[in-house]
Amino acid sequence: MKVVGIYLAAGKSRRMGTPNKLALPVGKMSLGSLALDTALNSMLSKVFIIIREEDDASWIAPDMLTNPKAAIIKCSSAHLGQAESLRCGIEKAANEKADAAMVILADQPFITTLMLDELIDCMKTNPTCKYVATADVDLLMPPVLFSASMYPSLLDLEGDRGARAILRGIPRNKGRQIPCKDKRFVFDVDTAEDYKKVLS
Repeated sequence: MKVVGIYLAAGKSRRMGTPNKLALPVGKMSLGSLALDTALNSMLSKVFIIIREEDDASWIAPDMLTNPKAAIIKCSSAHLGQAESLRCGIEKAANEKADAAMVILADQPFITTLMLDELIDCMKTNPTCKYVATADVDLLMPPVLFSASMYPSLLDLEGDRGARAILRGIPRNKGRQIPCKDKRFVFDVDTAEDYKKVLS
């Protein structure tokens, strides 16, 4: 089974109040490089890094830019909303004839390779399921792995609607949910206060 990653890194950082929150430092790395490093070290065969047209990708660590699994995708319509970034990634996944595509948010710095590999292993065990999602009680959240059968629905999303809108429309028994072992793993960094928590 060929599984690729779609690393969504084209947000506007509006709530953070900085041009690109992914460039903010966290130790020796940038905020946006943390989850990318995890994705590149997982079982994903390729990671499509979706960025805005004007992003020079300088926030990405040089060794990650040259990683053979990494592919920078400049999404010219990313300013129209998350659905556009997702579409850019899904189109690449379809062109690569990937059996499944994992949606990963660049502002979730604490995801682990174990989490990503568990999603992949679950879909390999249940090849007819439409998705495998991380779950916090009843709330489904990224990272989420979608089977290729869901590509058409994901490509139909518009505006600022993300993949969560698709998940709401799929009966639970058509997908699989893997409980999140620790809420810190899915912590996302949207505001200056969130960033302070990451640094503390």
